Amino acid sequence: MSTLIPVLFGSAGLVTGETFILPEATEVVIGRSRSCPISFRRLPNYLRANAAIRDNDHDFNTVSRRHLRLTVSDGVASIEDLSTNGSFFNGESITQPLTIDLNRGPCTLRLGTREIVELALVPEDDPRLVGKEPVGTEAPAD
Repeated sequence: MSTLIPVLFGSAGLVTGETFILPEATEVVIGRSRSCPISFRRLPNYLRANAAIRDNDHDFNTVSRRHLRLTVSDGVASIEDLSTNGSFFNGESITQPLTIDLNRGPCTLRLGTREIVELALVPEDDPRLVGKEPVGTEAPAD
């Protein structure tokens, strides 16, 4: 039996198609700031977009610089909204820090008006993870 690891899969917005392996018991902040471990301004879809269009993209700009704090330990996720524009858990507004048991199944997180990720526990040998390193352990970009 393969070990289950926490992963975010992008499903809407500029995060579509992205996969982020979350390091066990490590706090990860997600947002537009390049200083965030998961920075939406470093996403390939963002970098490929026309600068004039992406910088004026209202939906993208509803993601705060530091939008969401996430930690997963032993299959339990701690989620805290840090934004002014809102975060949503399975379609419901996050109004206070949440603790979610991912062993019961995946959940959906929406940041701002458009960016959606699925948070799930997946087997470490899942083919979608091939070539991916946990957030914060990737080799520096050239």
